[in-house]
Amino acid sequence: MKQYRMLFAFVALMAVVSLACFGGSTPTPTLVPTIAPTIAAAPTRTQVNPPSNPPSNNPPPSNGNSSAVITVEDQNKLFTFDIPGNWVYEGNDLGNAVYTDVYMYADTWKSPDGNALIEGIAGTSQGFDFDGTTSTTVALDMLNYYYSFTGKEGDIRISKTATAQDGSTQFDWTSKGGDYSGTSWFEVRGARTFLMWTVNWANTADDATLDALNNAVNTYQAQ
Repeated sequence: MKQYRMLFAFVALMAVVSLACFGGSTPTPTLVPTIAPTIAAAPTRTQVNPPSNPPSNNPPPSNGNSSAVITVEDQNKLFTFDIPGNWVYEGNDLGNAVYTDVYMYADTWKSPDGNALIEGIAGTSQGFDFDGTTSTTVALDMLNYYYSFTGKEGDIRISKTATAQDGSTQFDWTSKGGDYSGTSWFEVRGARTFLMWTVNWANTADDATLDALNNAVNTYQAQ
């Protein structure tokens, strides 16, 4: 059965609130993944462009320079969506750089002009089951340390949180220090796989780029 993401809005954002507003009860040490001791070792987003990653050995299909729409799939076959064939794909093995007990990898598709990206980050726990509290903690950590302009808390501001039609949790957010915004959805597959799917765009992105992001959101399908 196809499961579609809710169409996100690019205008009329609600009043910006701090990530701290979404803090829940502190999970027990046995359930919460341990953040790597040196946070500088974790990947950080310093601009809207994705990290400089080596291409995957098995990249999804591409139409090269053609803007014709194609269907792409992540490395572990967790999801598919439609995107212009000239968007550039990169696969990045994050390993245990973000958490000591969660193995992560990222699939990234970047627009030709570098003003937008679509990214799926999946993490497999090593020795514990994800629950609602743990997955929310991980999602906030990823926003704070991976997508923030500064690589730390305080830059990413969540304007909206909601439950999507497929049951995933949606965060609409913007960077205080960077000129970009995004929407992320996160969920748990099974008990030990965390998945966060994000569309991220420069605030100066043109209509064609925003249309491509909207189409990707509307055609997203969980596998």
